[in-house]
Amino acid sequence: MGNTRSEPNAFQVGLTDDDVYGHIMDTPSACQMLDKEPRIETGRLAATGKPVEAQVLDRFDAVMAGGMQFTRETCQGVERCTLIVRFGAGYDRVDVEACTEAGIIVANTPEGIRRSMSTTALTHILALTTRFVDKARMLRAGQWKASQQSDCCGMGLTGRTVGYIGFGNIGSDLHRLMLPFNVRHLVYDPYIDPTKIEHGPIEQVELATLLRESDVVAILCTLTDETRHLIGTTELQLMKPTAYLVNIARGAIVDQEALTRALTDGQIRGAGLDALDPEPIDPHDPLLELDNVILTPHSIGITDEMMRGCSEGCVEAVLAVMRGEVPDFVINRDVLDRPALRTKLESFQARYSG
Repeated sequence: MGNTRSEPNAFQVGLTDDDVYGHIMDTPSACQMLDKEPRIETGRLAATGKPVEAQVLDRFDAVMAGGMQFTRETCQGVERCTLIVRFGAGYDRVDVEACTEAGIIVANTPEGIRRSMSTTALTHILALTTRFVDKARMLRAGQWKASQQSDCCGMGLTGRTVGYIGFGNIGSDLHRLMLPFNVRHLVYDPYIDPTKIEHGPIEQVELATLLRESDVVAILCTLTDETRHLIGTTELQLMKPTAYLVNIARGAIVDQEALTRALTDGQIRGAGLDALDPEPIDPHDPLLELDNVILTPHSIGITDEMMRGCSEGCVEAVLAVMRGEVPDFVINRDVLDRPALRTKLESFQARYSG
């Protein structure tokens, strides 16, 4: 994949060694895209469990990153690096402001995870409302007839209300998947793209309204300072006692202790969590003792479709920057006005275009 020899004037691309290197190496289409550009050299950023060091980051013109941390200290004095592209959508482990000040583009690959993560949310919704896990457990326990009793009855979705907290790529795709179920759709997203709600039966509401009226609440937003513990004790108290909460985004969006209390006390009927805080979950976490929560290890969305889409998206971003162009899905749009970035992009265009 790419050129592994030390070539003068090569475009240096780093891949973080926290599975991203392996994911892209195992994706033939992404490797082929890199192999077509002989002026690219690839290397690894070792996963040390600590934030990436500035001198390591500045060995590369562009970095394809997984969950490794890029802090303000990481960016101090960095002159060469021009792009950090996240394998996936979340960027909470990247100090975006510091990157902007250093003239580094931060981008992600939301198209790569769109369908796999909307399917993850739908999987949790259906598993909860049908009581799939409970009934599978009852079969193995020899409780065939008991599983058919009224106290094991699931919740049909027709005519129910689904609330979407966050309505970006994943939220809007989940909405498309939910249309055949004939539900009411409520959306809370202060930064919603108006074009996403022009078509279809969607009501944009305040968070409190969504929580009070929804039978299923799906958390689909990005983790930021604004959304950290967005759902806590007060918010959970607004929900119906028959409602379900699904979180496939980031664990810290939910106050996990408050959720544990709500589930223990029967304040809400249940929850489906593919995102936890912290990760991996503590083996003594009281959530593990509850029967009304489905827990999965933030990996339901890891499919061949997601691997391919994110790998190709990372490479496309790198190739765009190498040509001196702005990649798709830039997080820190303000960086595009930075003279230092413009200078680097112009230099790449002169060296590598044509």
